[in-house]
Amino acid sequence: MQTKKIIYFWASDVSKNSGEGILGNSFLKNFSKDNKNIRFVNLNLNDKFQKNDLFFKNIKNFETFYHKYFYSFKGILKLWTNFFSGKKVCYLNYLPLWNFLIFLLLPPKTLIGPITGTAYRKRYSILINIFEIVSLKIINFRFKKIYFSHNFYLSKYSLNKKKFKGNYILKDFCYKKKKKSKKKFDFVLYYRKESKLNEDYLINLIKLLNSCNNNFAILGDKININKEKNKNFGFVTRKKASTIISKSKYAISNPENLYSYFTQDCLSHNLLVFYNKIYFQHNIFKHQMKPISYTFYKKDYSTIKNYIKK
Repeated sequence: MQTKKIIYFWASDVSKNSGEGILGNSFLKNFSKDNKNIRFVNLNLNDKFQKNDLFFKNIKNFETFYHKYFYSFKGILKLWTNFFSGKKVCYLNYLPLWNFLIFLLLPPKTLIGPITGTAYRKRYSILINIFEIVSLKIINFRFKKIYFSHNFYLSKYSLNKKKFKGNYILKDFCYKKKKKSKKKFDFVLYYRKESKLNEDYLINLIKLLNSCNNNFAILGDKININKEKNKNFGFVTRKKASTIISKSKYAISNPENLYSYFTQDCLSHNLLVFYNKIYFQHNIFKHQMKPISYTFYKKDYSTIKNYIKK
């Protein structure tokens, strides 16, 4: 029997219930599937700052400045230690394109997971664009094949499509078998206070839709308005979220991510999904996803109302 080659990977997130974790696990699974002689070993399995399936219990650990901006460099040091020991290494996540230091400091021949980030950042956009260009030059020099979680950068920059592959986040997407079930909720949404989904906008939009007898299932951080028509589920597993989604008719996605796993789960259950119109050119589910502004709640309310009437 052939001995499998071991690749030692570092990841900030291995949870099956968070976006980064699902994306990272998808990469490990598919890479192992395509390379039967490879086995992955987690380098920081017992590190309390590695996000796992129980991260809901200590969610504040993963929202700190340290975890967001410095924890990854601890991982790079660990990869160098293993690299000098003659081991094959992999850096899985977190991998925003703007953080050129990560791509510069990784050991030679490091296998890297899908690159994340948004191509539509408004704040510090000039500086971010410069950082992204520097990252692309480093990547082009140091790595053979690169996966992006989405396809935004393929239109923003002139990239070699043979080397730079987009929309990795959709690699495992598939539709669920249609089942006849009673729809308990009109709308479902996943809300995080730290996201770019403006809370005042969202509250006003929910109130208007409530006034037309629409109710909401709210996942993630709580929005405590009109408890008779809206139910907060808090942070739940992806499996539980999928069950709630299957009992809903429509979804409002996060404005900063076109194909989040929440949105994918909504699409897989054949919900009509409202998404940020800035991603219109990248949307390949136009029959099932409808654009709104996420800025003017009255205008978006009218748009949503017209679609659900149909």
